[in-house]
Amino acid sequence: MKFLFNIKFACVLCGDMTGQKVSLCCHCRSDLPIIEHACATCGIPLSVNNQSLCGECLQLKPTVDYTHSVFYYESPIDHLIGKMKYEGDLSCAAVLGDLLLESVSNIDQIPDVLIPVPLHNKRLVKRGFNQSIEISRAISKQLDVPLKIQCVQRTKPTQAQQSLNLKQRKQNIKGCFEVQKTLNYKHVVLIDDVITTGSTVNELARVLKKSGVEKVSVWSIARAVLK
Repeated sequence: MKFLFNIKFACVLCGDMTGQKVSLCCHCRSDLPIIEHACATCGIPLSVNNQSLCGECLQLKPTVDYTHSVFYYESPIDHLIGKMKYEGDLSCAAVLGDLLLESVSNIDQIPDVLIPVPLHNKRLVKRGFNQSIEISRAISKQLDVPLKIQCVQRTKPTQAQQSLNLKQRKQNIKGCFEVQKTLNYKHVVLIDDVITTGSTVNELARVLKKSGVEKVSVWSIARAVLK
């Protein structure tokens, strides 16, 4: 006997049923705050379409070579990220990972490896998972790029970056990453959920380049814009 199943998925935002692999209904997808144009280096949204770099990157180039952030860190993306990180809803991680995959699937330069931004062991134990790893899984599989989890570690606990200003963020994150061995990769992509000032990914890029990496890019779900 042959059975046919019409598989349905519930939208992670409104709960309506959808046949889409990424479990967002068409209405909720249309509400996502997509970044149309951004600085090629740091990923900050730009209002001028013919501008490729922001003023800060023109004056002082960050350690990161390229940044791609898909959405503004605002509703409903901030809600999905919050459910993932603080409520342990990994269905949101799967949806966010697929959305990031869709956005980078046509890239010209495939990296040698993906490295999720690591958490310190204390935070990892408390949360139970690293959201950047969960976001990275589908991307690694579909692009056929290795996912390296252990090659970089966060060696000291840090204060939550959200509560700090730019100067404090840089100081807070300085020296907190350690590469376990010399890396024989030319191009590494860091995966993160949200970029705010870029302090974390730039410190991580600095350590990676010191260990032999030539180019460090960043792919993130969202980019916060400080008011």
